[in-house]
Amino acid sequence: MNRPIVFLDFDGVLNTDRYQAQLAVDRKPGKDAWGPLFDPGAVANLCRIIDSTGAGIVISSSWRYLHSVGSLRMMWAVRGLPGEIVDTLPCGATYISRGEDIECWLDQHDRPGHVIIDDLDDFHPSQHDRYVEINPIVGITESDAQKAIEILKEVVS
Repeated sequence: MNRPIVFLDFDGVLNTDRYQAQLAVDRKPGKDAWGPLFDPGAVANLCRIIDSTGAGIVISSSWRYLHSVGSLRMMWAVRGLPGEIVDTLPCGATYISRGEDIECWLDQHDRPGHVIIDDLDDFHPSQHDRYVEINPIVGITESDAQKAIEILKEVVS
């Protein structure tokens, strides 16, 4: 796989505390059939990453335990989200850490260039140069997006 990959978490990354609070204040629904709605600002910043790098998305979120990859792709289409979900991390019984799951996925897919976008650091020290830590209150910011783009462009160059 030559295409760079974004390992993407949802809760705290696209599903933000700030947006859920705003929806509650506005008395608007905070979820749909798949779960909590995503913060449009965070989604716009994910769009910047995808548009700038052409990266595919591998879902590392715990939502992969609740929804099949087909269901997540349907959610992506229905919600009008950017990019393409190419896979999810496996839901195996040998879970040690999200970092371990990512390493297994990379080993099985010829180790493409990648970035990890998550709000919780569950990664090996060796993965930190590819990790963008997100503030769960606000989700992906412009500066987070820029950092992810720089990481991905570094691997492609």
